[in-house]
Amino acid sequence: MSDCKEFTGSRRLRVGDDPALIKAAMDEAESFIKDLALDPKSALRIRLLTEEVLEMVKTMVGTFSGDFWVEHSKDEFHIHLDGKTQNLDLNKENELLSASKDGENISIRGFGAKISHFITHYDEYIDNLLDAMGESVTNDYMYIGPITDNATASQIQWTMQNYANYVTDGSNEGENIEADRDELEKSILANLADDIQVGVLDDNITITVIKKI
Repeated sequence: MSDCKEFTGSRRLRVGDDPALIKAAMDEAESFIKDLALDPKSALRIRLLTEEVLEMVKTMVGTFSGDFWVEHSKDEFHIHLDGKTQNLDLNKENELLSASKDGENISIRGFGAKISHFITHYDEYIDNLLDAMGESVTNDYMYIGPITDNATASQIQWTMQNYANYVTDGSNEGENIEADRDELEKSILANLADDIQVGVLDDNITITVIKKI
């Protein structure tokens, strides 16, 4: 940790396609949280955040495989995912959606689902970023940016704070901005977490949900 905080952590457990792995991860987190003897309100919020993170893994069944663990310092609780995804092709997905009744992917409704969508399509999002080097980028699903001149396709980071600043900035009035604001306001992740960081380094994905306690 760059801030030199001392963290204690749970075991790292594998999560992916098997629902039993998700349950084992939640059980491990529950045990760790219980041992911390936090006040009831803090413990409940952390449990809810953990459930939301693992729910994101469920939406990526068949595409994400990695490790899950939680960490605690004196004043922060971190929820981690670290793994790889089988990147999906947006064009192929859109072909499938065009055959649906309204052409809409209901699986990406909601703030957490949008993070999942970014993770499973990050190659194409990064291509869009590099095409607009140094500029903020808006697309149908996520806001990512701005990026710097030395950003590369192998190393990109998205943060909830950047996204929240974008959708709540009154100067941004894109086609879907009102829906994005509504999703952000209703999201357990967005309302309870102090930040969410999604990092892409080559083909590895890391997610860190940070909660101050």
